Amino acid sequence: MRIIELELRTTRLAEMKVFYSERLGFALADITEHSITIIVGGTRLTFVHEEEGRILPSYHLAMNIPENQIREAKSWLLDKGCQVLSAASIPYAGIQANEDIAYFEGTDAHAFYFEDPSGNLVEFIARHRMDNTSTEPFDHESILNVSEIGLPLHGSVPETIQRLNSRFDVMRYIGDGKTFQMLGDEYGMFILGDMAIGWYPSMKIPEVHPIQMTILDPKEGEFQLDPYPYTIRAVSERPV
Repeated sequence: MRIIELELRTTRLAEMKVFYSERLGFALADITEHSITIIVGGTRLTFVHEEEGRILPSYHLAMNIPENQIREAKSWLLDKGCQVLSAASIPYAGIQANEDIAYFEGTDAHAFYFEDPSGNLVEFIARHRMDNTSTEPFDHESILNVSEIGLPLHGSVPETIQRLNSRFDVMRYIGDGKTFQMLGDEYGMFILGDMAIGWYPSMKIPEVHPIQMTILDPKEGEFQLDPYPYTIRAVSERPV
C-alpha cells in the first residue's frame, strides 16, 4: 500500500508552514489562506486550518527514510533545532531502545520521534527489510514517503480490521488484533490503536480528528470508516 495523499487538520497553520517548509526544507506544492501542501517524497501532505477549540488536533504519522541512515537523520533533525523524544525499551513488545532511537524486532526497523508545532507525533523510520540504502548526505529529499497514519478507535479494532481487509488490498502486519494492529506493508500502513492506549514513545492518548487520504489500491473508490471522520480514497494509478 502507498499513501500518496494525506490531509490532516491543524489550528497552527502559520507555524506549520514555517516548520515544514522553512525549517525542514520540504517543498510547498500548494498554499492557500486555509491550507498548505508539502511534498514528502512520494506523498503530498496537506494541513488544513481548523478553528481553535477545546482540543488541538494531533495525529501520529511515520515517514520512511533510507534503511541505513537513522543516525544521519537524527543528526540532521537536531541540526534543524528540533528535539527528539526519549524512547524506552519494552521487552514484551519486542522494543529495544537506546536513549532516543528504538529498534522494533517484529518489523526489523529503527525509528525515532519528534513533535511538530501542532503536537503531531512524527516518526522517522528506517526499515531494514527494504532495499533503499543511500550513500547521499541526509536531508529533506532523503525522506521517501509517509508510510504510516494512526487511526485511533473506540475499542473497535477487530471490527475495523475486518472492514478494511474486505475493502482494500491490505494484510495484517504486526499487532494483537484486539487493541493494536498494523495493516499494510513497509510502503504504507494503517495503524489501528485503541484510544485507551497511548502512542509510543510519548504515551500520549490518541485522539479522533478528521483524516482524508488517497492510497494506491486496485479496489478503486471512496470509503468512509464510520463512525469515525476517516475518509480513504483508493486509486489504481497516481494522478498525473
